Formats: sequence, structure tokens, C-alpha cells
Amino acid sequence: MKTLKFLGAAVLSLLMFAGCKGGGSGGPATTADFCTQYADAVCQIATACGITMTTCTAYQQSQCEALATTSTAAPSKRVFTPANTGDCISKLNAAYGASAPLITPAVQAGIDLACGYVFQGKGVVDTDTCTTQFDCAGATNGTVICDQAHHLCATSKTISGTSQCNDNGAVCATNSYCAANSSGISSCMPAGTSSPPSSCSATVPCDSNSFCANGSCMALLVAGTPCVASSECASGGFCDPYGGSATCDDGIRFAKGSQQCTCVASGLNCPTAPGSGGQSGGAAGSSGAAGNGAAGSAGAAGGAGAAGGAGAAGVSGSAGAAGGHAGTGGGAVSDNG
Repeated sequence: MKTLKFLGAAVLSLLMFAGCKGGGSGGPATTADFCTQYADAVCQIATACGITMTTCTAYQQSQCEALATTSTAAPSKRVFTPANTGDCISKLNAAYGASAPLITPAVQAGIDLACGYVFQGKGVVDTDTCTTQFDCAGATNGTVICDQAHHLCATSKTISGTSQCNDNGAVCATNSYCAANSSGISSCMPAGTSSPPSSCSATVPCDSNSFCANGSCMALLVAGTPCVASSECASGGFCDPYGGSATCDDGIRFAKGSQQCTCVASGLNCPTAPGSGGQSGGAAGSSGAAGNGAAGSAGAAGGAGAAGGAGAAGVSGSAGAAGGHAGTGGGAVSDNG
């Protein structure tokens, strides 16, 4: 399906700071330099969490380096791109350097996107194949996608109403998805609703006010309600797995001795709640930006996973969830788009 629905999830942060290693105005010169900045950015929470900077930076740097290895390993077409580090570092700095950090799904989504492009490919629009939007060259604001129907880099084009959506890069507007109509032509179709309840499946998504459960669209859950995935939660969507049973919440906060602190700052005592999509180490990253692409993935779900093994900025471990792209629902910076 072709639905463009960015999740409201949260992943992790990196940051630019005085005294960071080289690279000049073009950004850090090497992946190692970048990961040093990454670790220092996220670990601004270390003191408040009662964890030493050495412990935190060692853990977060290892998570960042693991992300770098995974992002650039064959058959990936992505390479370390120093010029793209500035936006990632700035967003991490703003998030983790705040006086009272709150990593909301929206904040994490911004981090995931910016930090995902630190490792960007050179795929040409309408020419080169891809598996994730980060394989593609060009704009780093999400407008260049990986069309999942054609597996080609493409410029995203929003399709309204019930128009055809078979062209490379075509993305159905919010609350609609791409599927074959009665004549066998790919067209945008209305997504399911919770009122009245509609049927849903892996190929037929629910709209932005509902989620799919047992084959039917259900109204999104309010804060404090038990949840399995962030795609079930209203108000930005974050299924918080910290502190016991997972419940819908507005994001991740850090307090001395909390599970959030021990997990993000040291990789210990991380939650393994169903639907977190992550492993160890993250605060809450957003899972997949959107599920773009002609007839592409539903994107609706994305989920906010929670503990991500990958870390900051949807990377590994940091403060985001790991599982998918990185984030709340899934891991660090989602690559499905």
C-alpha cells in the first residue's frame, strides 16, 4: 500500500559539543569521530541519571559503531556522509541537552530521519534500486523515498482522492492506501475506520485515528492504557515499556535510578515489552518513518517501539528504541521507507 504516515515515535540523540573531534564545518571526518560526538550528546543525561560519563559514553559509542557497521555492510549501498552529520548532532543536542529531556515520538522521528542520513547512499531517483530511503541520494528531508512497489529511488508525490498510484514515488494521502481497484488498476483507497468498525489486515490498514486488532479497526488508546505497540496509542503514539507493564504515554523521561536511565546510559535493565521492537538500550525511537512507495508498505503501523537496541537517532542503543528504524516502535531509524 502506499500510505504516507509518519509515526510519532521516539529514538535517540547525538550532539555537537565544544571540544569534539575534528571534521571542521563539514562535520566529523570519520565514523569514529562521529560516534564520539554521538555518545557525548546522548550522555548529557548521565549526571542526572547518576551514571558516570565514562560508563555512558563507552556504551553509547559501541552502539553507534555497531549501527555504522550494520548500515554500511553489504549489500547496503550506504556510506558514511560527513556533510549530513550536523543536523543529526544538532537534533540530539537539542533533545538530550534540555534541562528536563522528554523524548516524544515526534522528537524521535526527527532524530531518526536526520541521523539515518549520516549513512546515505548515492542512488539516483527513477534509476537505482533501493531497500530504504537512505540508499538514495538527494534531499535529506524525507521527500526522496524508496518506492517499495518498484524498489526504486523516487521523489515522493502525494496522491489525493481515488487517483491512480502506480507511478514510481506515488504516495496516497493520509488515511488512504494504494491497492488494485475493481478494474485491477492501482488506486488510492480509503483506509479502515473504527467508527463504524472496518475490517483490516496486513494489506488493508486503518486510518490515523485507529489501529488494527484481530482483523478490525479499533479506536486509538488514551494515555495510561495498556498497549502492545506504539501504533495503538493516541496523541503521537508511544507504548512505554519502562517501569513494568507497557502503557500509552507521551514519551521518555529520565530520573536518577530509573529504568530509562540504566537502559539508555549503560545498556542495563532494559525492558523487553512485546512490540518494543528493540533490544537493549534505547529510549524510544520511532520505528519506520512511513512506509512509502508506490503500492508500498502500509506505513501506518510504524509503531513506537521502545527499548531499541540501536540507540540514538534510531541508531543503536542510545536513547531510542532499536528494533526497527530505531525508535519507539521499532529500532533505530526505520529503513522501510
